[in-house]
Amino acid sequence: MACTPPVHQHETPLHGFICSYDKHKQLTYRVLRLLKIGDKNMEIKVDMFSLDTREWTKSLVSCPRRFDLSFFATAAVVYKDLLFWWEIKRNRIVGCDPNNYRFFELPVQMEHGIDYFGLCGGSLRICEIPGQEDPSLLRVWVLKDVVKNEDKWCLEHEVYFNQMTWKNSTWLTEYVKSPYVQVFAYHPNDGDILYLVIKSGIVLCNMQRKTLEMLHDFPMLAHVCACAHTSVLPWWPTPIPSSPLQNAT
Repeated sequence: MACTPPVHQHETPLHGFICSYDKHKQLTYRVLRLLKIGDKNMEIKVDMFSLDTREWTKSLVSCPRRFDLSFFATAAVVYKDLLFWWEIKRNRIVGCDPNNYRFFELPVQMEHGIDYFGLCGGSLRICEIPGQEDPSLLRVWVLKDVVKNEDKWCLEHEVYFNQMTWKNSTWLTEYVKSPYVQVFAYHPNDGDILYLVIKSGIVLCNMQRKTLEMLHDFPMLAHVCACAHTSVLPWWPTPIPSSPLQNAT
């Protein structure tokens, strides 16, 4: 890949990586870098590398709504060919590409911000751990297309750690509460599975069965804020078999 164009501005740009299939069913990708230029007109400089051309292109676009790149948290999440970030300042999800922008306000019932933001089974989801108000509670919200062209956050899981059963490592029981619990990752396909960091261990949390299972102990995790950002390639296009009548001819 060609070298990234240099950045001379003081503000740190945002980066993202989008994989998709082209019309020939070949896997392709784009690398995007966004940097806000002006506050008044919400101008954003976009540098994009495309595998198809193997070159960097530059463009200057104006966003119809204001947002602040400097208050974006978490790594970019790819959803419907857009790069999404959590904008802490306005507490919403912002999706960007050079020519399109989407904004998702967080659920009205969600009062404590996002503890983890990512994808599972192609669906955008956010996780909430209220903390001191209820340290044993965990909620997972999923963005669903409930009406044509209108997405809505739906509460998929609400579990209490103190009501869950340990399959092993019961010594961690006293730490199953905030601030000892961090969300590490979503399972790439199973919406009932969540990976947690509890004290110094990676723990599999089955929210449907309400079980916890210690997978591995990493002592260094007790001293850092740990999370993983899963990157899943798109599903292969589904082949359509030939009809028997066509084969007969």
